[in-house]
Amino acid sequence: MATIALFIARLLSIYSFVIWIRIMASWINPFPRPGSFTYYLACIVDPYLNTFRSSRFRAGMLDFSPIIGIGVLSVVQSVFEIYGTYGMMSLSLIVQLFISAFWSYGVSIFFTFGFILLVMKTIASFMNGSNFSMVMERMGTFTDPITNWVQRTFFKTRFVRKSTLNLITLAIFIVLYFAIRYLFNIAIHLAVRIPF
Repeated sequence: MATIALFIARLLSIYSFVIWIRIMASWINPFPRPGSFTYYLACIVDPYLNTFRSSRFRAGMLDFSPIIGIGVLSVVQSVFEIYGTYGMMSLSLIVQLFISAFWSYGVSIFFTFGFILLVMKTIASFMNGSNFSMVMERMGTFTDPITNWVQRTFFKTRFVRKSTLNLITLAIFIVLYFAIRYLFNIAIHLAVRIPF
């Protein structure tokens, strides 16, 4: 039984790799023509990824549903790998895997993406008027809800320069990242204590 579990884990690992190839190929050729290599990749991968497609996982033109699909696949692969290696599985390990996957494939990616956009938006606010700053500013609109929340919470009626507001938002975003990361670490340590 352990050998079968390890074999399934290896198959899932290969499938995850194929999903990554499909994602990168879709950036170059989003609509593959029948008979092409990317068309066959899409036939193998898209039925699985389509189960995760939803407007909730979209931010503008970016679709994060493949990341969610890879995260779920990673958890299932890890369950098979642990069972195949140790011959046992516990609720504690499964909970730890889900918490780790939720951090790695959800929250962490959101924070990384948000951080990059906030940095771009902050740089753009210091470069008023140039075409480059306008492009960077438009790309940073994903972070507008965060910036608006900071404006409403800390500067209700006062006027604050855009560059100052973006710097403060970036600082709060970084502090929030480390606080949430700490909470996830606590959750994993609590999951270790599950007795079964």
